[in-house]
Amino acid sequence: MAPTKKPARSDVYLIPATMRQPAEELGPRARRTIAKILDSARMVFLANGYSGTTIEEISAVAKVSRASVYTYFPSKRDVLLAAGAQAATDTEHMIDLLGTVGGTREGLATWAGEFLTHLDRHGSFAFAWTQAAHEDEEVHAAGMKRNLKLCSGIGRALADANGITFEDPTVVGLAVLSMFERSWSYSTLYGPNLDAVRLQQVLADVLWATVRGSAEKRIVV
Repeated sequence: MAPTKKPARSDVYLIPATMRQPAEELGPRARRTIAKILDSARMVFLANGYSGTTIEEISAVAKVSRASVYTYFPSKRDVLLAAGAQAATDTEHMIDLLGTVGGTREGLATWAGEFLTHLDRHGSFAFAWTQAAHEDEEVHAAGMKRNLKLCSGIGRALADANGITFEDPTVVGLAVLSMFERSWSYSTLYGPNLDAVRLQQVLADVLWATVRGSAEKRIVV
């Protein structure tokens, strides 16, 4: 009999068993170490991409031993997925904020700035995950499911804040997320050669035009 193929897990970014424990089971020192490892991993992912990142480099940047990294993360994949779980949680907060302030042009400008700041922490994960997903079906399956859910949330929050409906809020959210991630990537690359304030305003203008265009279309129909 042929062996049964193990199905890809699709839980919240495949958080390692250690990270799934209740928070009270991890002491302050362990939490600090985990935070240091994840912050360092984001830096290395941003510099080297997923393929170019190693546990050795993460441990060196974090200034902890490789054994300490392996205590909490059995593999580089687990580091990536734990970073993804944090990114998803923070993105959900950004979606809540969009639903609150996204009904005006000024509110969208505020949100655009907040989301770019959000990507200062989590943008490296987004690009590392894209690379890893091409190489690892398990990462692809788990990440895609959560990413599309977040995209749907963005599209719905933008629509609800403006009293409109989108035919496909997931597609709208995907377009918004992609626009911000790529804009953040280039702004990071170009640094002072790019007007960050103007970029924030243009991103808000694009969101506002999307909302107004949908509202006008609904009126015509």
